[in-house]
Amino acid sequence: MPSARNYNFVDRALHHLAFSTPFVQKALGELENDLYRSQLGQRESRLEIFVAGLPRAGTTLILELLYATGEFRAFTYRDMPFILAPLLWRKVSKSFRKQATKRERAHGDGMEISFDSPEAFEEIIWLAYLRNKIEHPKFLTPLSVADCTEEFATAIKATVRKLLLPADDVEAAAPALRYLSKNNANLSRIEIIAELFPSSSMLVPFRDPLAHVASLKRQHERFLLRHREDGFSRRYMRWLGHFEFGDNLKPIDFGGWLKGDEVPAPVDEEFWMKYWVAAYTHALKHKHNNLFLIDFDALLREGRSALERIAGCVRIGHREKLVDAAATLRLATTESVDESACSAETWHAAQEVHTQLKRLAV
Repeated sequence: MPSARNYNFVDRALHHLAFSTPFVQKALGELENDLYRSQLGQRESRLEIFVAGLPRAGTTLILELLYATGEFRAFTYRDMPFILAPLLWRKVSKSFRKQATKRERAHGDGMEISFDSPEAFEEIIWLAYLRNKIEHPKFLTPLSVADCTEEFATAIKATVRKLLLPADDVEAAAPALRYLSKNNANLSRIEIIAELFPSSSMLVPFRDPLAHVASLKRQHERFLLRHREDGFSRRYMRWLGHFEFGDNLKPIDFGGWLKGDEVPAPVDEEFWMKYWVAAYTHALKHKHNNLFLIDFDALLREGRSALERIAGCVRIGHREKLVDAAATLRLATTESVDESACSAETWHAAQEVHTQLKRLAV
């Protein structure tokens, strides 16, 4: 994730302009819709893939594995900051295009990113139109189909089609690409996505809860330090709608687990384990035929066979491109919390949810 060191004054000013008010993003997006109306009418989006889950579940790795097949278009860092107007921004920004130099991301987990890396920027669209339904002072609210406005539905469908428009004649002659999204918050909007994109699939990875909770707690502590040292990083994450860690943390109130406006302090394993249980209970409750649960621990262990199953679920055209990526997978060195750090009731609930997830995983 960016820091003030990675963005010059002009970059930071553009981001402030883009996110100073939702009007800027929405106005540019709607202007672009008018300018490209005829092309958009000829562009159909089908078989989209949405990757969602709690952070630290493996969503980024799954995003990158799918994106590397060459069959998908996703938002990248080059689309920032004008996410709702990707075509206009592409024309303007090409004159000062930056080198795609890779560097380790802020999570400190060895994953490298560049300006051409796919990333979770779709949340900007949701917040531009539905912020008053999503964001509360201390938490985020899951959405139902009834919360989806016609204005938002039009905007997100148009933005996806714009992203899929060919950038040049070479792309125009190639097979049409599919939309690929990674947005952890979409776990709280399963029904809306199925309604808006009926041919889409959703991939929801999960991990062993003890290891996952250790990773969540560690990242939260890491981002607390980062946000206090780097104000631009804190603002940037808030602009993106990344309320997952640090000073920006706003947990999603899956199933009313927060019990009102009083959000417990995220200082111990009990908080994060309860969050884990609430999130994946929600996934189980709302599972449908095109929502596929991915056992991330099994994916790392099994490699090719696990990727074969995923390729079949989401209808990858050239399966070997995904399956051969198994050679790049490595079993991670993980730490786990001790189950005694959680209440007996919470740990028992986590075990039950984990058992159900593993039973239903692809």
